[in-house]
Amino acid sequence: MNHELTLTNRNNKDNYYYVFFYYINIEYSILIIFFNMTYCVGMKMDDGIVMVSDSRTNAGLDNVSTYKKMFTYSVGDRSIIIITSGNLSTSQHVYKTLENDINSSNPKNSLNLCKNFDEIADYVGQISLNHSKTDGISINTHLGSNFIIGGQISGQEHALMMVYPVGNYISASEIKPFFQLGETKYGKPILDRLIRNETSLGDAARCALVSFDSTMKSDLTVGPPIDLVVYKKDSIQISLEEHLQFKTPFFSDLSSKWSEGLRNLFKELPKFDWEK
Repeated sequence: MNHELTLTNRNNKDNYYYVFFYYINIEYSILIIFFNMTYCVGMKMDDGIVMVSDSRTNAGLDNVSTYKKMFTYSVGDRSIIIITSGNLSTSQHVYKTLENDINSSNPKNSLNLCKNFDEIADYVGQISLNHSKTDGISINTHLGSNFIIGGQISGQEHALMMVYPVGNYISASEIKPFFQLGETKYGKPILDRLIRNETSLGDAARCALVSFDSTMKSDLTVGPPIDLVVYKKDSIQISLEEHLQFKTPFFSDLSSKWSEGLRNLFKELPKFDWEK
């Protein structure tokens, strides 16, 4: 598809406005087609890892579907959890490649062969980058996916990494022990206020679900089912795996109690002088 434009008069301001809005329209269309909104949270606590993802993908208001965005792998000396946001085709290709390499008798690389989480993050990043390059559209960042990878290899510290569409990655720090993907703005304030390295796994999981509840109340492109995984440090196995709907009793009770608590707390805020 050729989107080149010829300007008859480069000094004509209207032409520049036309070009600007023309390319903005193309950009927006590509985003709608290829970028699926979602929300994912990964946390690294002193006691382990908490990972949560929704299952909503959006290619326009009339094309909303659900797809699982979490990949778990616990075999031998390692336990690995991966969640993703971005281009659905790329994310599914990465997960399929990971499965194929695990099941292959002689793979070039696999989650089994990586010696540490840096190698795992680099491996996932390269699979994602290679796939997004072959789609035939030059705006590669819109065809890429982001990944949060958490877990532990026996004898090593538990880890949490975020992998970007271009294949590079960063690790969670003591200053910021959590990562978010997708529609992050609605659920970020509570994470900033409450999540610390010493936060218990139970409190971290509850905080993540409240973060999801806040996001889903403000953005319809994020929705259930919600996948929740808790990994306890040094266990080398998934400690808890939940699949939550709006009507799941625990999540429904959590949501209603949080809303009620906020309303009650709001009533206790200081009054203005002119109200007294």
